[in-house]
Amino acid sequence: MSHRTRTSALAVAALMALTTLSAAVPATAKAATPNTCGGLISDYTGVSGAIVPFTGTLTLVIKNNTFKYPITITSQALNSNILQINAKLQSDQEVSTTSSFTLDVDSLGRGKIFFQSPTGHGKTTSIHCGGALLTTRVTQMTGKMTDPTITNSAQGDFTVTRPAL
Repeated sequence: MSHRTRTSALAVAALMALTTLSAAVPATAKAATPNTCGGLISDYTGVSGAIVPFTGTLTLVIKNNTFKYPITITSQALNSNILQINAKLQSDQEVSTTSSFTLDVDSLGRGKIFFQSPTGHGKTTSIHCGGALLTTRVTQMTGKMTDPTITNSAQGDFTVTRPAL
């Protein structure tokens, strides 16, 4: 191999190495989606002050019969994903469960949560945020939740609210 051929081969190898290195480095990091409503755990639980529960009703329709259960969803600690879900049955008995929730944030910065209910699971399908100070604070949640009685595994619709700050 001549000196000129060897020099050309080394130059090509060096150029290929630089091309490979530059291709491995990401051009720019994707910008984080801004939180517009419910995009942080603290939007559901708060970061200071008293914990304010969500209260409302779970409604189930089973064989043309409508059942309504008062429910509360209460954070167990500020800025924590631990919730207690309580449902009052028609017999005045209360059933509850305490577990963590999972937060999913869409590309618009809106959150939804998935959680355990006393006899199954629940999820939000829509949230509303409000308040003078914290516009991302969740003040209303609607969604689906499993029937709180042990006799049925049907999903019902719930709506719960809490005051805006």
